[in-house]
Amino acid sequence: MLVERKEILNEDGSVGYIESVFVSENILKTTYFLGSQRLYIAFSRGDTYSYANIGPEFYQEFEDAESHGQFFHKRINKKPQYPYRREYKLLPYEIEGFKKIIEEHNTEEDDE
Repeated sequence: MLVERKEILNEDGSVGYIESVFVSENILKTTYFLGSQRLYIAFSRGDTYSYANIGPEFYQEFEDAESHGQFFHKRINKKPQYPYRREYKLLPYEIEGFKKIIEEHNTEEDDE
């Protein structure tokens, strides 16, 4: 489930990139760069990989998916059309920050 989505704009007002946080066993956060069509996925343990050739419509399908982990494994992971590379590992405080966003979202849902 998508918990938080931020569109960061370029100087001309167009969307430069999108940052999203998810409730998922496997995927913690994504950053999608529209211009380069590159998707960065930070997994629950903090390992972050980037995937090339991810078009905007395909990224929207990913965001709209019922299960982001299943979508990733079936449609992106290890597919030759989406070359990937390991980029970096989130620091423990960054992981905790995203988990706090998710926890706050879950608490808000429980209050409703």
